[in-house]
Amino acid sequence: MNNEKKHIGIKIFSILFIIIFILFLYGRYINPYSLTIKETPIYDKSLNKDYNGLKIVQFSDLHYGRTIDESKLKKITKEINKLNADILIFTGDLFDYTKIKEEDITLISKYLKKMQAKLTKLAIIGDYDQKYPSEYAEILNKSNFTLLDNTSKLIYYNSNSPLNFIGLTNTNNISALYDNNYYNITLVHKPDSVKKITNNKITFAGHSLGGQIKIPFIGGIIKKDGAKIYYADYYKLNNSKLYISNGLGTENYSFRFFNTPSITLYRLYNS
Repeated sequence: MNNEKKHIGIKIFSILFIIIFILFLYGRYINPYSLTIKETPIYDKSLNKDYNGLKIVQFSDLHYGRTIDESKLKKITKEINKLNADILIFTGDLFDYTKIKEEDITLISKYLKKMQAKLTKLAIIGDYDQKYPSEYAEILNKSNFTLLDNTSKLIYYNSNSPLNFIGLTNTNNISALYDNNYYNITLVHKPDSVKKITNNKITFAGHSLGGQIKIPFIGGIIKKDGAKIYYADYYKLNNSKLYISNGLGTENYSFRFFNTPSITLYRLYNS
């Protein structure tokens, strides 16, 4: 009888070990290298009707040099271009904490330049990008991205009434960037910064990586500084909306769990 119990115990242990090992392989070698496209409509009655159907494509948190290499960047570029964006936005963290070489600058610039948008391509500075400010600025310049560093840009689309895109590196002295005569859209890397933003309709953020490791029915469990309050896909905040990309790369370790890297397509609607 004792031998039988021992045999059952060994079988249970072996099954659990196999399950854990398979889950580890999934989180380490499959999930981080997958890619999904999310499509999200944004409805707002205060939006000018001329912007109905405007397509904004967001990608974020490449952390190039960890799970993102040239083959993955090539695939990302191809998928972005399939979406025929009107406006393409990058919400920070192009690099990981690795030494940026000249060949990296050339390669990344090559693919970011190939990314297409009908109206404009916008980018902001992530916390990792601040380690290499000149390299980051050089890449964006070579690839025709406009860097919004606590600055704003008016975008017109079949209308005399523009959208006001504000890109924030920090939230110091930002009130002058917002104009109530315009429809204000903010790009910010760390989503918790939204607490200091007013007079805003939509905020697009990154940084959280969706929690990086997601547990079914619980959600993301790794809450980073700057994304401890807001880290999921969407939040309704008073009169504004917050949308957070779960990013494309990984941070600190090359692991994702039930959290597929993604690109998001937003369509604006007045309704």
